[in-house]
Amino acid sequence: MDNKDFYSDYADNIIIKRFESPNKLRRYAHRQQYLAFLKYIKPGMKVLDAGCGEGVLAIMMSKAGAIVTACDISKPNIEVCQKYAKEEGVDNINFLVADSEDLPFDDSIFDLVVSSHVLEHLPDFDKGLSELMRVTKKRALVAIPTIMNLCSLVQVGRGAFWYRGKRVFFSIPFGFLRMFLALILFREGVNEFYAGNKSLIHIFRFPWIMKKKIKKINFNLVKYEASTLCLPYFQFLIPLIKFLDKYKDRKFFRNFGYGTTYVIEKNIKE
Repeated sequence: MDNKDFYSDYADNIIIKRFESPNKLRRYAHRQQYLAFLKYIKPGMKVLDAGCGEGVLAIMMSKAGAIVTACDISKPNIEVCQKYAKEEGVDNINFLVADSEDLPFDDSIFDLVVSSHVLEHLPDFDKGLSELMRVTKKRALVAIPTIMNLCSLVQVGRGAFWYRGKRVFFSIPFGFLRMFLALILFREGVNEFYAGNKSLIHIFRFPWIMKKKIKKINFNLVKYEASTLCLPYFQFLIPLIKFLDKYKDRKFFRNFGYGTTYVIEKNIKE
């Protein structure tokens, strides 16, 4: 419960730090994650954004014509959501405080459920995934951080992929070592921790772990893709990253994303 106690009063500052980041590389990586979801949004679709942060994705989906409900365990985040929605001229999103492990909705009520980098923060990953699938009629889109990307290795190696600081020559080798140890010890991935707090779980998982989890709770993995094939440190590499991202859904490349987006469906009996 330490995670939930922390996050209930934690302000993410997602808009400033990520969506509107002055660093082009960081901004590109996070905006690609939103675009990975938006291509599945259709006008009139009833959508839940579970773990909505400061509401960026929820507002983008609403502007695309979806009927959006958005929830987050953080009270400060929801306050920012409401303010940001007004600034963007969006007044039809239902924002509420809610726990993604215990969603306050009936079964099979949403046409689509989306969850962007939320499950890895939960004390019970599997329970959170089951809750997302419980409230969707059929499909959920789930993105989580994954380890087999250079930016991911920088992050778990105690660096920042968008910043060439004093750890620039240390982070990738240390991240690779941590990934290798996790692999040979049959772990799910590498715990980056979160917000500098070692008591907060934030695991960059191997892509095949998510596939096993989906199968374990008897749902169907329709497809998955890298959220972005981002490369660290250098903003001038963005044109190359954009080129690589054209192939992020290919069988080989999809395993090497800075985050992975999964399309999951229920087993619907005719």
